[in-house]
This record gives sequence, structure tokens and C-alpha cells, in this order.
Amino acid sequence: MIMKNMSIRKKILISMLAFTLIPILVVAGVALSITYRTMRDQLIYDRRMSSSWLQARVAIANGDAMDKFYQFEVDKDIKEDILTWCAKDGALDYSARWRLISLMNSIISMDSSINSIELFNLADDTVLTAERSGASLDETGDRLAQWEARDDGRQSNLVFFRSGQEILAAHQIVRFEDKQPLALAVIHYRPYQLQRILSEIETENDESILLFNDQDELIEADLGGDWKCDTERVLAIKGELLDSGRTEAYADGRFWFLCPVSGGKMFIVLTVSNQTIMAALRPTVLSCVLVAVLAVAASVVCSVVYSKAVSLPIRRLADRMKSVTINEFSGTLGEEREDEIGILQDSFEYMMARNKELIAQQYESQIAKRNAQLRALQAQINPHFMYNTLQVIGGMSLASGAANVYGMTVALSDIMRYCLNFSKEMVTLREELEYLACYIMIQDERFGGRVRFQRAIDPDTERCLIPKLILQPLMENSFEHGLLDKTGDWEIGVSSAREGDDLVIEVTDNGLGMDPERLAAVRAALDQDAERALQTGAHVGLANVQARARLRYPGPGYGVTIQSRPGQGTRVTLRLGAVTEGEEEGHV
Repeated sequence: MIMKNMSIRKKILISMLAFTLIPILVVAGVALSITYRTMRDQLIYDRRMSSSWLQARVAIANGDAMDKFYQFEVDKDIKEDILTWCAKDGALDYSARWRLISLMNSIISMDSSINSIELFNLADDTVLTAERSGASLDETGDRLAQWEARDDGRQSNLVFFRSGQEILAAHQIVRFEDKQPLALAVIHYRPYQLQRILSEIETENDESILLFNDQDELIEADLGGDWKCDTERVLAIKGELLDSGRTEAYADGRFWFLCPVSGGKMFIVLTVSNQTIMAALRPTVLSCVLVAVLAVAASVVCSVVYSKAVSLPIRRLADRMKSVTINEFSGTLGEEREDEIGILQDSFEYMMARNKELIAQQYESQIAKRNAQLRALQAQINPHFMYNTLQVIGGMSLASGAANVYGMTVALSDIMRYCLNFSKEMVTLREELEYLACYIMIQDERFGGRVRFQRAIDPDTERCLIPKLILQPLMENSFEHGLLDKTGDWEIGVSSAREGDDLVIEVTDNGLGMDPERLAAVRAALDQDAERALQTGAHVGLANVQARARLRYPGPGYGVTIQSRPGQGTRVTLRLGAVTEGEEEGHV
């Protein structure tokens, strides 16, 4: 009511101030939000890389320690000496003692970070100790207190402890026949090697790295800034991450990253404060405030000066604009002006003309909408395949470091390069088959070499254009729904042929097949059009392939058909228009 009774001059003044402040505040807020998210994402990405690198480095150090322990296991004479000494009423003769001490001295001399090595006889509580200054056979005493305090049932292959200024690595030696514990080998390390690995990470001032053993005991830490480490709280967050299967979290104003090492024998906890981002945002905030103050001051001055001069012409122009419709518009509202009102008048005239043009462009908008639908469907790539592939590669490298890891990695890189190249929506059948060869190779490794892949490709069809990534969902559908629970070899095949102006591609498998009720339900789902597939968020699969095929080839007969019988496998037929590379495509 107050604004209604104000003069046009005051309304312009207040409006100019409001319309100046609102964009400034919005832009400042958006800029701060985008900057914060960008810095947060960059921080998370950098810490992921750092924690992965640190995980690999610590795993290498752990593997080196395990190699030293294996020297007590693989040497037959050494192992026989240990078995004889650690048997009931066993004795350590001079020759056996000399061989054991020689081995321990050799290990110490090859690694400057080792202080000493102890070999405990668990049968008679004696310990053979090798140090750089000499060797001795002593009573165990309370040296095994940390080992004996471990929870029953935990692994004993490679265990780490912290003891004063040393890090202890322990390995239990058992009798092969009955797994009876005989001896315990303990290597005393200086902590500087592990400290050097932690220090090689380029950390922020308020970033900390903590290393725990498999029983939540702190082994080493590199604490940054003024952060007071609450070990109980850190372990609680670590437990929450393990229980939820996650490796990242945000809690207590800090970002947390968890990395298990050597199959859970160690755990790396990396944490960085959110204040790191806020401190970096401070210059941006100050800049926004300064710009806002200057903009408000300029707005007040300009509003006062121009509101009076502009108010009357604006009202006259508004009266003329109110009486004009699109149908009655003839191209001009009145006399030409060269001031701000003239600019506003020209803008309104341009807007009216532009509206007429936009009405005529509605058909082009519909075409753009269809292309957007095609791109949206093409972007639906199943992330679970990438996850499973990385699991296979990681499992292979962890188990034996086999040479075929290289081939798996190359195949995965080819797949990622192919999938993430958005430069074209249509590819040749030959390119799609090259991608499928990498996909089948990885699936064959994943399922233990059970896959038998057969191709029957008509050479005349290899240069035909098809929508990119349209065959892989059919292959994945065979693996997930037809072959996963089938015993014996898995046979999957792909064939192609030209039938007049059509390209026909078939994907077959010898899987479990479908009963008539299930087959009817799948066929009914395939009858949905592309618009409904987008609205219901269809996942990669037969419905996705059907939607993409019908959007690009809207004529009758195109798309997916399926035949299946229980126990006799499934045949999926994809019919597309046959368009050869280099020809003008006849479909939108």
C-alpha cells in the first residue's frame, strides 16, 4: 500500500536499489558456493590421490617386512632348526644357533632401519636375540606382553606394534601339519622409515595422518596444525566407515579418509580440517563485500540523479506499451529517441519481433528436444561394470602380480577412452565390436575364463553406423540375467547381416533363459516409448536399447525383439536402419 501511493520517482529509486542489491547478493552467494564446492572437491580429490599413494607405499614396506619373515620359512635347514628347538624338550645346538644368528645378522645388515631381531621359543619361554652389537639367548620375561594381549582369533601372519621409539613387526611360525604355534619372529624397526613415507605427502598445515594396526593401536602419526588428536574419536569414525563400507566421511568439521593396507593389517586415517577451505575463501569474501559496497554506493548516486529525469518518459512509454499486442504491433511504438528511453523502446520493439520469430521456431525446438533425449539415454552407462573391473584387477595384482594385469589394464583404458569420448553419437559396427572385445576379455577374467565368445559378422555391415554403446547393454543383460547362475562354460555370440535397407544384429547366449511369464513381462516393458523411458529413469538394459533405437529410427519394425526358452538360452535381435559411414543419414 505504501509503494502504491509513492511517486514514480521514488518507486524508480527504490526499485533501482533493490534490483542492484539482489543480483549482487545472489552473485556473491553463488560465487562463494561454487568456490567452496570447487575447493572442497579438489581437496577431496587430492586427498584420495595422496591416501592411495600412501597406501601403496606402506603396503610395499609391509611386503618387504613379510619377505624378511619368509626367510625363516622357506629355508629348509632354518625351518628344521626352529622345529627342533621349539619342540617339546627341544634344544638349540651350536650349529643350529649359528645358522639362525647368521640369518638374522644378514637381515639386519641389509636394512639400516632394523635395530634387532628376536626369535621367541613359545615352548620354553626363551628368546634368541640378534643385534648389531652381538647375539644372545635369554629368558623371554615380559617381552611378549603385547603379543599375548592380542584378541584371540586375529591374524598372526604379519602384526605391527608400537613400543617406545621402535615399531615392532611380528610373524608367528607354525608347524605345517597341525598349525601348532612354535615360534614368534619379531623385527625391531626404527620409525624413521615410516616417518619419511608420511612426510613425503604434501599436506596442509591442518592436515594429519594416523597409522593404526589391526587392533586399533596407534603405530605412527604425523599431526598438523593445532589439532588435538582424540584417539577414541578417531577410532569411532574409523569404525563407522568400516561398518558402512565407506572410505570417506565428513564429521566434527573435518574431512576423513580411510585406507586399509595389506588386507587390513594396517589402517591409514587421513584427516583435514574444513577450516583449510574457509581460510582460502576469506579473500573471495572480502572481494565480494568490497564490490557490493561500491555497487550500492554507485547505485544510490545514479538512482537519485536519474530517477527524476527518467520517471515521466517511462510513464508515457508504459502507457503506449500497455496498449500494444503482438498481433497489432507494426514495428514501432512512436517517435525515435536516442536516450535511455529510446533504448528501452528499441528493446521492447526487438522483443516483440523476437517473440514472433520464436513462435516460428517451435518445430526446431522439438527436434532439439529429441536430440537431448538421445544424448540423455546414451549417457546412462552402468558404473557397476567399472567397479567390478577394478575389483578383478586389484584382486589379480594382490594375489600374485600376474603378467596379465597389464592386458586387463590396457583393455580397461580402451573401454574408458571409448565410453568417455562424447565427440560423436554414431559409430561404425566395427568400432563397437572392438569395444565389445575389450569388454568380453574383462568379463572372461572376472568369471575365471568361462566365457566363450563367438562372432559371425557380415563384412558388408562393419562400416554401418549404429548408436554408440548400444550393444554392451545387451551383452551385460546376458551376463547378469542369463549366465550368472549357470554352471559350465558360458557361450555368448554376436552376429550381423543386412536385410534390404535394414541392419540386423543378434546377441545370443546359452544361459538359463526365461519362462513364458517373465518373457511376456519383458516384451511388455519393451513396448514403452522413449519419452516414458526417460520419465521413468530406465537403467541401462533392454529398455534403454529399445528407447534409443526407436528415437533414432521411429519407423515400424525397428528396435529390439527377444526370444527365450527356459534352459535353452536367449536371443535378442536389434533392427536398425542400414546407413554406411560417409553416407547421409536418413533418420533424425
